[in-house]
Amino acid sequence: MPEQGHRYDRLASRLAILVSRLFMGELLNVKQLAQEFGVSERTVQRDLRERLRYLDTENNGGCFRLRDARGPFRTNSDILRFAQITSVAHYFPALDPRLLSVLLDSGQESPCIIWNAPPRQAPTLFGGFQVIVQAIIRNRRIHFLHQGHQQSAVAPYRLICLDGEWYLVALSKERIQVFTLSAITDVVMTISSFAQNCHTSRIFQDPRFIQALPHFQYISGLIRE
Repeated sequence: MPEQGHRYDRLASRLAILVSRLFMGELLNVKQLAQEFGVSERTVQRDLRERLRYLDTENNGGCFRLRDARGPFRTNSDILRFAQITSVAHYFPALDPRLLSVLLDSGQESPCIIWNAPPRQAPTLFGGFQVIVQAIIRNRRIHFLHQGHQQSAVAPYRLICLDGEWYLVALSKERIQVFTLSAITDVVMTISSFAQNCHTSRIFQDPRFIQALPHFQYISGLIRE
């Protein structure tokens, strides 16, 4: 094939990759793209500013993105973050972009199945689950009823699902507490904030602690006696 044909093929391939990444919501760094494609930064800038001028992009310090990319788009970074916070990343050797593209290919059946028993009672859409999640993210204390008993100024750390049951792990009056989510009602997020204790956070993430969640109330009762 003549050199001009090779050049057009490289250009078409480069533009297709740029368009795909922009619509995935990625922030494109000109310098990094130039190194990846083996072209000059000026060439990449020309691609984005002239050849793809019909796209509504914005440039901030040599990085390009779609102006509405902060909307419904999700990137590989978002997927990896979700995998980390839901503790499913450890099921895979490495969730790199190449493996993600295979696993998320809608044109084929999933090559993997990770089977976990679903919760015996799914959280209701407008119940306390959403409020508790927001309180954990914002480090805000909550009030609620648990098995009909008032719980006040509780510092929520994590919601953990184990063997079909959701548990709220928290600090209440500076003591570690575990509450069964299905028994929680009337959740109210307060304006009072708290700082998570690193040592307590590590305890809540310890597999031995998580496996003991169904027995926490029984063990605590024995200790108090």
